[in-house]
Amino acid sequence: MESSANEFKWIDIQEINKETGCGVREVIPFTIKNIQKGKRKFSIKLTPEIKEKDPLIEWEVGIIEGKDMAEPILPGETKTISKEIELDSNQPRKINLEIGTPKGGYFGDSILLNLSIASEDGINSGRWHFQYTLKPTIIVVKTNVGNELQVARDMDNRDARDLEERLSTNPDARREIMAIMSPYEVKGYLFVETMHPDRISYISRGIRGFKGLAEGSIDIEEIAHYLIPKPAVTGLELGSFVELIDGPFKGEKAKIMSIDSGKEEVTVQLIESMVPIPVTVRAEAIRVLESGKK
Repeated sequence: MESSANEFKWIDIQEINKETGCGVREVIPFTIKNIQKGKRKFSIKLTPEIKEKDPLIEWEVGIIEGKDMAEPILPGETKTISKEIELDSNQPRKINLEIGTPKGGYFGDSILLNLSIASEDGINSGRWHFQYTLKPTIIVVKTNVGNELQVARDMDNRDARDLEERLSTNPDARREIMAIMSPYEVKGYLFVETMHPDRISYISRGIRGFKGLAEGSIDIEEIAHYLIPKPAVTGLELGSFVELIDGPFKGEKAKIMSIDSGKEEVTVQLIESMVPIPVTVRAEAIRVLESGKK
């Protein structure tokens, strides 16, 4: 940075270097103030530099005030966005820089924004830099309760087939789904890590139990506690009534007869069968309907 906001007091701005996801609107606010006497003009120039693997993926960049709109920018495109403002003496003006990240990209793709601001008389001037680097986005997938694991498996298989199809035309293609998490405690939802959140619905179309995507994305900190493994038998009690949610007896109602904490298995007795049948299943394969506590 060639000039300091603290030194001149004519501008309030902060340089940024951060990671962000795809399909995100990032806003950088700053305020210019005319600290001299009389009206003065200020020239604002913004030059983006994009580095990404796919040269056809657009970003959007703009100097936003009022009804101004961000403009599409392609990698390799030399483009400077300009704006002039006129300020009365001691008049401040708040302006935003806006970055629209692409709907999909590659991990590590980035944009560097070079901003220069100068008063017409040359008294006030400065340069600032803002860099945004793409990282995976975590989105929330809605499922029917009890179908979480099956939907996760089907999404993974669909994603593998989708990659095979895209490799025929793009040798640099990567899987759209980087990871899927289905915490035992969370019913009716999956967490999916991806660089292309806009393609997850396309990949998942027609999957039984898939109910769409929740709006927006979440930070890893919000679900980090699910990454600490807990014994699957935690909270299970003898005598509890459960539903089998996976395996050959999926959908059957049963009662817990014994719990093997070491193997994380439970033995249940099917209660709707003509002959009571004991079945040993993984603890993750059941859903508690009614506690065994009296």
